[in-house]
Amino acid sequence: MSNDLESQLHSATTAQQESEIRDRTRSEQARLTLVQRLVGQVGRPLGLTTHGGRTITGILTNVGSEWIAVVVDDRSVIVPLSSLLVLRGPSRNVGQPLAGVAARLGLGSVLRVLSRDRANVSLWLAMAPSPHAGFIERVGADFFELGLVAPGDSRQPSSKRDVLTVPFDSIDSIDSARFAD
Repeated sequence: MSNDLESQLHSATTAQQESEIRDRTRSEQARLTLVQRLVGQVGRPLGLTTHGGRTITGILTNVGSEWIAVVVDDRSVIVPLSSLLVLRGPSRNVGQPLAGVAARLGLGSVLRVLSRDRANVSLWLAMAPSPHAGFIERVGADFFELGLVAPGDSRQPSSKRDVLTVPFDSIDSIDSARFAD
């Protein structure tokens, strides 16, 4: 009888401990952010779909506070976090929260790098079926200006057809020649 009571007590204690572990795990997972989840995927293959309907598969190379960079072939694709619809294939890895300078690297920061480097870019808008080609002329706090370039034209100001002013919220993704990480 004593062994039976000890067995029941042990069983009840084990069940209670397992329940507490599950509750703590759920509580810890509830505090995770998408950025932390993405930081844990850097260097790994990742598939994603954007709100604009683009399906992108590549290697996740960078995570900013408002964007990610995925290398696809010889192009770097910048995707605002607000444009992500779904991720495919992430591992169970989770990274640390961004801190310091990395936490302040918003979408404007990565666009300024592309502007400084005079990179040819293809801008995909959230509701447009095809991209706009050009180079980023100016980056503001919540918008940027894209100098459009016709296919085959140089990037000289005389070859620009038009300039688009684009709110950050309208960006689906931006493709560019790969720049230094």
